Amino acid sequence: MDNPDQAIEEARRAGIDLALLDSNLALSPEQRVLRHESARELMLALKEAGAAYEKSARPVAAVR
Repeated sequence: MDNPDQAIEEARRAGIDLALLDSNLALSPEQRVLRHESARELMLALKEAGAAYEKSARPVAAVR
């Protein structure tokens, strides 16, 4: 694709959040890595909490 404006418009139509992309590209590489690490830590904590909840949840009796 040779036309950057066309590529941007196609990305917009495909639902890509260009404002989010721009804001992330405004960060330094180090800031992006720190954000990624933070999001990964949150994901792992949520996964662990979900597993703990599932383990502690009582089975529901079958409804007749």
